[in-house]
Amino acid sequence: MQEFTFKAEYAYDYGMPQWLARVDHLFSPLHLEKLFLGRHKLCHYRVWYRDALAGYVREILLDERTLCRPYLERKGVEAIVNGHTEDGLNYTSAIHKLLSLELLQRIFMDSSS
Repeated sequence: MQEFTFKAEYAYDYGMPQWLARVDHLFSPLHLEKLFLGRHKLCHYRVWYRDALAGYVREILLDERTLCRPYLERKGVEAIVNGHTEDGLNYTSAIHKLLSLELLQRIFMDSSS
């Protein structure tokens, strides 16, 4: 049972396929995450980025400074953010990378100018 709950928690968070993330999004008012999350890990970014941190993700990643970076494709970033926060898709890993890049850019590169 412990192995099952460990794998289920991973699948519910990072490993959820897009089609299942959409289904989960439809049932989000039921808070099904309570069945799986919190048994082995403390951080559940997929749900956090979708719900509690959605405003922050949108504020940082859809900011004009971010979207104008020469190493990013505007439409791709917008699709990732909107897909995760509004359409119930799972772009947790991509959002991790984009937030890390943008925050590093702002802290170390932009502030030194």
